[in-house]
Amino acid sequence: MKSIVRYILIAACVVALLGSLAAAQDLQEQLKKLGHDAAVGYVTPILAGWGNDLNSAMYYSADLHDVLGFDVGVKVAMSRFVDADKTYSLGIPSISVDPSALGINSINVGGTNYPVPTGTKVVLTSGVNYPSSVTANTAVGAKDNTIIKTNSNSVGHISSSNPLLNNQPVSVPANQPILTLPGGFDLGTLGVPLPMPQLDLGLPFGLEFMLRYVPTISAGDVGKFNYSGFGLRYSISQWLPLFPVDIAAHFMTQKMNFKSKDDKDIFSASGTAYGVEVSKKLFILTLYGGFQLESSTLTLADFQGYSAELGQNVTIPGFEVKGSNKSRFTVGARLLLLIVNVHAEYSIAKNPVIAIGAGITIR
Repeated sequence: MKSIVRYILIAACVVALLGSLAAAQDLQEQLKKLGHDAAVGYVTPILAGWGNDLNSAMYYSADLHDVLGFDVGVKVAMSRFVDADKTYSLGIPSISVDPSALGINSINVGGTNYPVPTGTKVVLTSGVNYPSSVTANTAVGAKDNTIIKTNSNSVGHISSSNPLLNNQPVSVPANQPILTLPGGFDLGTLGVPLPMPQLDLGLPFGLEFMLRYVPTISAGDVGKFNYSGFGLRYSISQWLPLFPVDIAAHFMTQKMNFKSKDDKDIFSASGTAYGVEVSKKLFILTLYGGFQLESSTLTLADFQGYSAELGQNVTIPGFEVKGSNKSRFTVGARLLLLIVNVHAEYSIAKNPVIAIGAGITIR
């Protein structure tokens, strides 16, 4: 029985992890089409959701294990998305585009047409040649691309190494696509699930140790992932004999890393949470709830993106994204069948989180 449960938990964890790795790889491909400001708006909801997932499903009861009692299982959390996560607003800077993209094959100077030299760009001005801002889909939003097109009756300027052509005005045809912002993955209201293997071990003095750990997992071209975290819980109920419910407090800190197959950083995440929980056991059913304060930070490493200002691919500096949840109220239920437990919970927060878990328990 224990072996079957263990293999099921391992299989579920690997499948969920590979799904998260694949989503991260897809996200990396989309980032290649974006500049810094667009990338921040595009990825913030999905990265913040992973940060919220980190701080989820730490407990299912306030009745702590006895000394050397333990619990081992897998938790899976999914931070829900709200409507505000589906789109972002972006101010469009001046853009340099290839003249051929605008159907410009020659440049007229003083009545004479000159062929367009290699490396020549047409510099377009925000708010003159095209709208100064746009609303686009984030990584969690709809799949539709956002295409920025030129306005009618506008004039751009030539940027060329040829001094005769440099800074010459040129008529810009209307409705020409000049920049495409990628659409999202249409994730609906649920985020990408994050699996979290967890071991709980009872210690003396009403303490319980929590450990979350995934060694480096390599998935070929998708990349590499590792995850670790630890924390403590403390029984408050030991000081309240005959109290009708169990009460405990917890603290946990965690981190995870995602790298390319050649060990280049893609993104990392860290989370910290502390709070209190209560529970009431009713035969094989345990009802529980709690409140916690939390923080999480997702760091995206430097990546290859697109500079609309230069009209070429460049290295975009990395940036940080903070998890959207700063606190949460959690309600849940646990079902214990001999040594097998399953539990589910819902966290009320800025971005609600749904989490489920299963494992084996020796009290």
